[in-house]
Amino acid sequence: MPPLHAALPIAFLLAAADEPPKRLVADPARLDLARLYVPTERGARVAPEVEALRGRRVRVLGFMARMEEAPRGAFYLTRRPVESEEGGAGTADLPPGALRVEVPRLAGQEIAWAPDVIEVVGTLDVGRAEDAEGRVSWLRVVVDEARGRATEGTGSSTAGSSATKSRR
Repeated sequence: MPPLHAALPIAFLLAAADEPPKRLVADPARLDLARLYVPTERGARVAPEVEALRGRRVRVLGFMARMEEAPRGAFYLTRRPVESEEGGAGTADLPPGALRVEVPRLAGQEIAWAPDVIEVVGTLDVGRAEDAEGRVSWLRVVVDEARGRATEGTGSSTAGSSATKSRR
């Protein structure tokens, strides 16, 4: 009979082979557009639970804001459908909880507006940032690399497969 210690590594390997593979990437945390900011005496600030998600993958549902002068390679996600005629006001017509979504693979390109609820999955970036057109944002989701259906340039209703149409 072989010694017990010689059988252990084989038994361990066989047991491990029966287990389903573990996910290497955690599921994204849910980000709620209604809870991005909290009021303070000096105005609104990023909510602590949102701040805690800095640099993590998040998933958020919302409507793509329809803007007269939409940013290139990005769009704004809102809780309700919004049509903004900013006329030089930048993002002033957007609701306070609007979230900037950046799509690096479409940088410099116009992203076609989608009227339906969309789901965005990406990395949350927190802090003041100004884009090339001078628009300032305090929160941004940078969309993950594309998975599944590709979207190139205009005419698409999604911003990469990490931002996909969804029905509630």
